Amino acid sequence: MPMHLKLIIAGLGGQGVVLLTRLMAHAALSLGHEVMVSETHGMSQRGGSVSSHVKIGGSDAPLIRRGAADALLALEAEEAVRNLPYLRPGGVLFVNSENGLREELKPHIERLQIKVWSLPASKMALELGTPAVTNVLMAGFAAAHPVIALPLETLRETIVSLASRGR
Repeated sequence: MPMHLKLIIAGLGGQGVVLLTRLMAHAALSLGHEVMVSETHGMSQRGGSVSSHVKIGGSDAPLIRRGAADALLALEAEEAVRNLPYLRPGGVLFVNSENGLREELKPHIERLQIKVWSLPASKMALELGTPAVTNVLMAGFAAAHPVIALPLETLRETIVSLASRGR
């Protein structure tokens, strides 16, 4: 069955947004879906904003309009806030955070019926002794949700494939 997903991936330079984008795109491609990716690199080497637009299925344009994304996968809470305008009403936000987003955003999020799922992925990665896997933890977390619905086995195979090719 064809998959249709408009996904924004956001974070800071050095957090692995580019690798996470490749992981999600290649996993979808391996399942036979059409994929279009557009990356925006801010001051990525200095910890600046980095985001990508991933469209899986049925689209000619590479960028996702504001208010049209089905999901936002954020590697940092403030980057989630910065990219929140891209989410459509009823969209889903996956954020690397222990406590979700700032409390003052709650009325806005509720009004737009955005569902927020948070995971302390950075903390978990540190506990594993490998901070660099924060993005992979977030990929698995988001992929398990029906809005993204990429099989974990497909993600695992894609990670191995990307690693063997040197990304």
